[in-house]
Order: sequence, then structure tokens, then C-alpha cells
Amino acid sequence: MKKPYIPVSLLSGNKISLKKTVAGDIHRIIALEAENNQFVSEYSSEKHLDLLGDLNCMHLSIIRNDNKLLVGLALLFGVNDKDKVLEFRRIAIHEKGMGFGREAIQIIKRICFEELRFHRLWLDVFDDNFRAIGLYESEGFIMDGILRENVRSNDGYRSQRIYSILETDEVGQ
Repeated sequence: MKKPYIPVSLLSGNKISLKKTVAGDIHRIIALEAENNQFVSEYSSEKHLDLLGDLNCMHLSIIRNDNKLLVGLALLFGVNDKDKVLEFRRIAIHEKGMGFGREAIQIIKRICFEELRFHRLWLDVFDDNFRAIGLYESEGFIMDGILRENVRSNDGYRSQRIYSILETDEVGQ
């Protein structure tokens, strides 16, 4: 299986660009996950390095256009899915409130629907991550359901919401 080519034009927005993560980015990626660990599980550096070679994963670094600093990461799984369903497994942003997350989601939707020509993009989010839920809903994602008490934490079990957007939903946006 060959990883699809993603044109550079689809990976750039006004504020940020998404680029394939390289091994040199992993130390910063680990720090981003740690600062967002209330809502994002942390992977080891070995796990991230393994994902760089996974042909079914798109491991993306989010780079500010103005100063070229890495401010986030995104993980997409199912790049070679025969059913044309892409999982938006992770996003973590360092500088919140600057619009980087919104623009990253818009670029990811373009990758999914315009470049890959997939049918569905889906994600899960903890049901207490109100900021992310508001962002996903404002970007056209629709809640499919709730995985009740699906993840165990130090404070008990946490529920997750499943959201998706279809190519036909995106056309109307």
C-alpha cells in the first residue's frame, strides 16, 4: 500500500501549515501531548516513531506560517481504508485561542474530502472537552453517539462523544 500524495497547497492555510512529522519533531510532539493530557492520551516517542512509518497513518506537525514554529500535531488513521472512512484520532495545539485548531480542522477536512475523496471523517472527544466540542460542531461535525464511561482515569470513568462529517455534509458548508 502506497501512501497518497498530498499537494502542498492543501496543507497550507493563512496561519498554519501541516507537514509530515519528521523524527526531529517528536520531542516537541511529546511536550504538546503532555500539556494537553487532560484531553489527549500520551504516546511514547517509540510509538510516535512507529507511526511515522505506518502507511495507514498521516502523522502531521502543525507549523505557524509567521515564525515556522511547531504549535501542534494531528493524527489521521485509515489513509488506505477501502470504505473511504478516515479517523481524525488526535489534535493537540500549544497556543490556544489563536485559530490554529480551527484552521487545522479545515485543512484536514480538505485533505479528507478533496484530496483523498473519502466519504466520512470521524473522531471521538471526551464529553467534558467543551471547547473542542464547540469547535467540532461549528465546523459541521455531527454527534453520532456517546461511548458511556469508556476510558478509565484516576478520577473514575470518562465518556466520549463520537462525531463525524460526511462528504455530502461538507458540500453544503
